[in-house]
Amino acid sequence: MAERIIRCKVISIHPAHDIFGNEYVCIEFGVESQPPPAFAVMPRDVPQEISAIMPIISQIPKMFGQARAYAKRFVLFLTQDEWGWLEKRPQYGDEVELVLRSDGSFSIRLI
Repeated sequence: MAERIIRCKVISIHPAHDIFGNEYVCIEFGVESQPPPAFAVMPRDVPQEISAIMPIISQIPKMFGQARAYAKRFVLFLTQDEWGWLEKRPQYGDEVELVLRSDGSFSIRLI
């Protein structure tokens, strides 16, 4: 049986409610999104002084840490009983593997 593995992180754990007021624990799993590369195109008639400092200016954003953004890949809702039943509960930042099988089944493994 073939399978695919998606490495994710727990990006959120929070309470959620359905339309009837039942409370759930919502666990969101996500992967880090990669920002598109940034580049600047200079016009041809730029003074030489500007073109000389442009490589230095383009390095400034790289000097500061960029915030990480995550795209949700899987969301799991557990009842309070199911959440309490877990011996080891996932925590924010935990790494997991989502295992998808060709027969349509899947599993979640904490790493």
